Amino acid sequence: MREHPIMSFDELLFQLDNAKSVAAKTRLVREFANAHPSPLIEDTRVTFFYISEDAESVELVGDWTHWQPTAPLEYLPDTPLWYRVERFPRAARLEYRVVVNGHARVDPRNPYTAPPGFGPNSEIVMPDYRAPRELTDAPPSTRGVVEQHWMISSALKDRRTFWICLPPRYAAQQEYPVAYFNDGDGYLHYAELPRVMDYLIECGAVKPFIAVLIKPDDREKEYARNNSYVRFLTNELVPWMDDNYPTRADASARAIIGASFGGLIAAHAARRRPNVFGLVGGQSGFYSYHNDALLRDYAAAQNLGMRFHLTVGAFETDLRGNGKSDDDLVAAQRRFGDLLRAKGYAVESAEYPEGHQWGFWRAHVGEMLKFFWGN
Repeated sequence: MREHPIMSFDELLFQLDNAKSVAAKTRLVREFANAHPSPLIEDTRVTFFYISEDAESVELVGDWTHWQPTAPLEYLPDTPLWYRVERFPRAARLEYRVVVNGHARVDPRNPYTAPPGFGPNSEIVMPDYRAPRELTDAPPSTRGVVEQHWMISSALKDRRTFWICLPPRYAAQQEYPVAYFNDGDGYLHYAELPRVMDYLIECGAVKPFIAVLIKPDDREKEYARNNSYVRFLTNELVPWMDDNYPTRADASARAIIGASFGGLIAAHAARRRPNVFGLVGGQSGFYSYHNDALLRDYAAAQNLGMRFHLTVGAFETDLRGNGKSDDDLVAAQRRFGDLLRAKGYAVESAEYPEGHQWGFWRAHVGEMLKFFWGN
């Protein structure tokens, strides 16, 4: 028996326009929905559809709307069909939710859910997007060890929790470079850093290193160019690590890394103490905070010798959806990178068609580690 070809969305609209009754239209929509997930991805065209006879409004919020309800779905009269067509770059990976009658939810017709972090969110993976092998291949058989620690900080006057990720085949007689991560709980649970570092080390892509993942308490206070936090890092945590683990105790072997606000404090900490941190990693760094205060600080100093790896998502042009120039992280990274290069710093920077998400940072943290310690 000859099978009927799967109907395209344009064909559905054509048949609905020619259907003679509401019942026939409803049947066409139901059959189409049963045969297709949402959204439909055809080259750069992405068609979202939602099926409801009772909804009064259906909207999308996502990385491309800066999580504001500015993408309503169109209702097709005499049917249960709501739909919207968008166009995205072929290499994009984006997250979104459907808002029905004011209530946000994952897309019930999308089988793909983004990695946890700011979600749960539905995920769009465009045809040319490729996740890195450290996330798609099986984890290596030899794994590192993750230890949980805490210390009382005099600088911050509180207790600090952090995790130490030791590399596979860790040997106490060998000296290791160290990467310090702000938002350490996020890098542990959402970015899957132990899996990423184990894979890259075991396949020979990066030299063995130790990672220290620092959990924030009040991140918006601590990461806002807070010198008390810098003193905690440089006067307490780093010396403790150097005393208790076989680290390479020089700035060229220490990285300070963070995402968003964590990227801001990473760059600030290196600016304050370049003798401690010689490597700086920023993912979607909030460098524009307080009207480019960080950039003015770097502009006032000579080249301090650090190396920088900076990444940002092309959809991160309005972080909080309020239209303020401070929230354009793409423009901020470009200004910061241009300033650093003009000063003679070694800088690698990149922009990807993604949004402000842990799924984005998870997929690209490996590139940063290769830049710092690649074989």
